[in-house]
Amino acid sequence: MSHSDWKKIDFQDFINKYNKSLIIEIAPKILFSKKDKEPESFYSLITSFFLTGSLFIYIAISIIFNLIFFTLVFFIIINVVIVVVDIFFIINYLLSNISIKLIECWVEIYEGVSQENKTFYCFSYYPIFTGKSHPNKAKNAIYKLYQQEVLNSKTDVTQIEIYISISQEASLNYDIIGYFFQYGEGVPFKEEKVNRNSWKFFPFEKTLNENYLATANWDHQYEWRNDLELDFDKLHSYAPWVLQIWNEDNLKPLTEQFKSQIFWELRRFEPFPKLEPWKGNIHSQTYESFKAYKDIQMMNEAIERIIGIDVEIKKVKDIKNKLLEIKAYFRDLILQ
Repeated sequence: MSHSDWKKIDFQDFINKYNKSLIIEIAPKILFSKKDKEPESFYSLITSFFLTGSLFIYIAISIIFNLIFFTLVFFIIINVVIVVVDIFFIINYLLSNISIKLIECWVEIYEGVSQENKTFYCFSYYPIFTGKSHPNKAKNAIYKLYQQEVLNSKTDVTQIEIYISISQEASLNYDIIGYFFQYGEGVPFKEEKVNRNSWKFFPFEKTLNENYLATANWDHQYEWRNDLELDFDKLHSYAPWVLQIWNEDNLKPLTEQFKSQIFWELRRFEPFPKLEPWKGNIHSQTYESFKAYKDIQMMNEAIERIIGIDVEIKKVKDIKNKLLEIKAYFRDLILQ
């Protein structure tokens, strides 16, 4: 599909011509789950329980048999050491027990063809999550290294395109045509394999009656709130769901300078809108990206080169002695 008819326009020029409130009003409201978390370090939690129990047992024994074993200096040293180590494991667990949530949204604006006294626009919104947790714990550790070394950020960037037409008359009169995004209906939240070429168009009417978008899986694809309500297991297993609404503080223009800072060219997004609403039936238009699995492919290449082909890995301990080598592999990719 040719994108020659789309041109990116400056954010400030657009709001000078129209109004910033238009961009905020149209921005997609999104439900995300508080159960979407980074893997918890249960080893640290269990060790903390063991140390706490051992401390209480030691204190009890010291009190009962004080005539035989009790010395004040030794008692204090043992208690301090156990408490310090215990606190370390508790902090490690708390730091690992982190919910993944939406923090901000970037936006790019594209202007398309003008016809019949109206101009087509695409608002490309990029909701940003604090992270992403692969359901395979071993691959999740490798993916974190990929994000750190290649993308220079552990945040997860998603994309939702909203197409509108604006009247060329003096007063601001616009119609929302519809939404285009990776549709993840029916996919279990922790299903490891996801289809990233699942882009689907939905007319504006789909959003009526508070039918918000919701995160569909760990890869942060989206489905509709009505879809979620039909999926009883997902709706209740991942409750509570939080509604994210955008405002002037968390909705920001995506600049070329910022793109260079986060290695945008290495991410899986095409530079232009994917549909052309002026060409007729937008419902029949499709899109597939050769960059859709770029990050997954690079992660799998690292696994094949360093760990081996057809080697099953599930837990971090399966790759623990290879993590530094994998980190160096990703770092060398950037230096090449």
